[in-house]
Amino acid sequence: MELLIVLGAILLAVLVAGWVFKLVRNTLQTMLLVAFVLLALYFLFGMGPGLLWEQIQTWLGRGAAR
Repeated sequence: MELLIVLGAILLAVLVAGWVFKLVRNTLQTMLLVAFVLLALYFLFGMGPGLLWEQIQTWLGRGAAR
């Protein structure tokens, strides 16, 4: 009986660790993609963070006014 509990706990720990690893990996991939897009916009088109933030606020402002 104790062996089953230990095996179950190990299996659960492996599943949770795998899920956390996937979550961290996907988060890092998304962060790198966003950073790449922002850097490309800045260096290729001169669009800085202030201009992008103003555009997002304009879109959100129009959406809330509807």
